[in-house]
Amino acid sequence: MAQQKRKRNLSLHYATIIFIVLVIFSILSVTVFFNINTANVTGSSIYSAEEIIAAGGIEGGDNMIRKNMGKAEEAITSELIYIEKAEITRKLPSSVEIAITPCVETASLEGEDGYLIVSGTGKILRYSEYPAEGTQIFYGAEPAEGLTVGMTFASADEGRTDVIFDLMSRELDPFAAKVTSYDVTDRLNISCMYDGRVEVLIGLVSDADYKFKLANQILTEKLPPDAEGRLKLFDKAGQYLSSADLEQINQTFEHNSRSDDIFEPEPEPEENTDSGTEESGGVNFE
Repeated sequence: MAQQKRKRNLSLHYATIIFIVLVIFSILSVTVFFNINTANVTGSSIYSAEEIIAAGGIEGGDNMIRKNMGKAEEAITSELIYIEKAEITRKLPSSVEIAITPCVETASLEGEDGYLIVSGTGKILRYSEYPAEGTQIFYGAEPAEGLTVGMTFASADEGRTDVIFDLMSRELDPFAAKVTSYDVTDRLNISCMYDGRVEVLIGLVSDADYKFKLANQILTEKLPPDAEGRLKLFDKAGQYLSSADLEQINQTFEHNSRSDDIFEPEPEPEENTDSGTEESGGVNFE
């Protein structure tokens, strides 16, 4: 019994020592040890390392255990507009590494008085009177009120916001990669300009997976590389009208409009890019 008691006392003694050591180490780790001596910045950016470190509020002597790195990351992306993401990693015993992902001007969203230039994630980078060079233009974006630089874009029409972000996310799609502009004024009847020469009537964005594939096949395999005109996509087919076809249709319409005959025209059905009667003339693809 005495031996067992001594063992228990010895175990308690060692446990007490270990506890005291851990407490002392914890206190020292947030006071004396692990203080930041160096901060390294990786990743390309238009900002200097000094600007990035300062924006994160990181200073020499800061304790890396007590420092809230999450808030420091948020401060960097909030204050430095052209930084998409900042990821801070502790490098014990005395340094931190800040990995930077820069913003890239991806789209120009039409507003009332100009364009909002945004990154691939929708972060508003700047306002401009004109679209930014090399970006996809979104006509009819209708920005929500109160948006400022640094915020994430939102349309006054929530459904249109989803459409815009969906289309922006398709930038690597073979067809979308050559789209120079979208018109999302009517989010149920979306159209776009392909390579600056063919207007493509898409319809609903929910059909984009299939219709983008169909449009790419028609434009790259069925039509000449310099074709200009309009391609209308249906559920399982597409109809192409060349610029000459469209001009002829326009001339016919103008001629009929100037006619001296008085008549009551029949109401035209609403245009639906997903189904309906195809226009006369042109080339049909199935």
